[in-house]
Parts: sequence; C-alpha cells; structure tokens
Amino acid sequence: TYELFGMDLEASLVVLSACNTGSGVYREGEGIISLTRGFMHAGVPSIVMTNWEVHDQTGSWLMERFYKYLNEGMSKDKALQQSKMDFINQANQLKAHPYFWASYVVIGDQSPLPKEKNGFIYLFLIVATISIAFVLVYKRFST
Repeated sequence: TYELFGMDLEASLVVLSACNTGSGVYREGEGIISLTRGFMHAGVPSIVMTNWEVHDQTGSWLMERFYKYLNEGMSKDKALQQSKMDFINQANQLKAHPYFWASYVVIGDQSPLPKEKNGFIYLFLIVATISIAFVLVYKRFST
C-alpha cells in the first residue's frame, strides 16, 4: 500500500477481484489502511474490492457481467448489483448464498465510466500491433 501513496494514477476505476482486497490494518482515527486506501490516495475515484475470500469461478462470472454492464453505460453500483442479481438467478440453492457473491463492493464514485473519446487511437494501435506481428512472423519464417 505504501508504494501507491507516491503514485498519481489516472484511472477511473480499479477492480481488486482477489481474496480479501478490502482487508488491512486498523488505525485509530483513520480506519482501515488497505490497498483500497492506497489507490484512493493515488487519485483513483472508484474501487471494486472484496471483503472476504472469493470463489474463483464466481468471481470470474461476476466480473465478466460487471464489465459488460459498465460497457453498456450503467453506473458502477448498478452494474455490480445487476451482475449479482444475474448470478443469484442462475445459481443453485447453495451458490445463491451471499458468501459466494456479497463480498464484492464498490466504494467511491458510483457514476458510469466516461465514454472513450479516442476510439480511433485504440483501433489504430490494434491494427498497427497486428501488422507488426504479421511482419515479424513473415520475416522469421521466410528466411
């Protein structure tokens, strides 16, 4: 966490989808000092974190839907809520227990992610990368 305090990150959202990412050391008058605090201090306005151990398959399932709903323009809290509801609706009685899905929480700014204005730049970078890879593979196998 201390390494994050010296950084200036320009991210709208950080997702910490691993076990106990919201855990930390309690400091009197400060609260819990965790990875979350470090990212917020580094300028990240929104963080998705977990409060306890998470099941790998459930976490993957939830995050896939979470990103889908974010991409559709939902606010962060609503996207996480909808992904949890989708999970509960498809889960068996055991997996529908909150232990499997309730660990994920969003803290900070809940607004939707800003729309990407530089889509052309990303498209150009993808095409350029594929072109360079093609040239390198061609040169390697043509000699």
